[in-house]
Amino acid sequence: MTLEHVPNSADSERHGLARIAVPLVLFVIAIGCLTIDIPTARLAHWCFEHQGYAKPIFECLDRAEAFGHAFGALLVITTVVLLDPRMRYRWGWIAGGTFGAGLLANAIKLVVVRTRPRASDLIDGSVWQTFQGWIQRESSSGKQSFPSGHTATAVGLAVVLAGLYPRGKWLFATMATLVGLHRIFHSAHFPSDVFAAAGIGWLIGSCCLYGDSRRLNRADSSDQLSV
Repeated sequence: MTLEHVPNSADSERHGLARIAVPLVLFVIAIGCLTIDIPTARLAHWCFEHQGYAKPIFECLDRAEAFGHAFGALLVITTVVLLDPRMRYRWGWIAGGTFGAGLLANAIKLVVVRTRPRASDLIDGSVWQTFQGWIQRESSSGKQSFPSGHTATAVGLAVVLAGLYPRGKWLFATMATLVGLHRIFHSAHFPSDVFAAAGIGWLIGSCCLYGDSRRLNRADSSDQLSV
C-alpha cells in the first residue's frame, strides 16, 4: 500500500468550506428526517421481519457493521499503519478522527434521552414521544438512540481514509453508508440519528485531516529552513 495523497495547505483551503458546509447539510437533513422517522422505522422493522429473498442483503449489512464498531475500526487503522510505514507517525490523527467522532456521539447520548426504534411505539406513538428529556439516568441502552455511535465512528474513519487515500473514497463512503443502513434496519436508530451522527463523523474526521495537514506543512517548513 502506498500513500496516494498527502494533504497540503492548498487542499485545506479548498476543503475548508466542505469541512463546515457538509456537516451543516447533514444536520439539516437530520432535522427533516424527524418527519419520517416513525414510518421509516416501521418499514425497516417490517423488512427485517420479512427478509425472504433479501436475506443476503441483511447479511451484507451485518458484515459491514464492523466498520463502525470500535474494534473493527481499530483493526482497519492497525492494518493501514502496518501496510503503509508513512502512516506510523500519523496514526494519532486517524484514530482521533475515528474514535473522537464515536466518543462525541456517545457523549451526546448521555445528554439527549431518546428511545430506540425497537423500544418505541411505532404504531400509535409520535416522533416527539421518542424524546424523553435530558441527561441519562438509566444504564439501559434502550434510551440511547440519538445519535448513532456506530455511524459517527464509521463516517469519521471513512473521511480520514478518503483524505489519505482518495482512490478508495467510494469504498470508504460505501462502508460508512452500509453501517448507517444497518443501524436503521436493525431498529437500533432512526434516520435522524444516523444523519446527525454522519454530520458529527464528517466534522471530527475532516478537522483531524486539517490538523494532520497543518502538522505536515510545519514539518516541511522546518526542513526547508534547516536547509
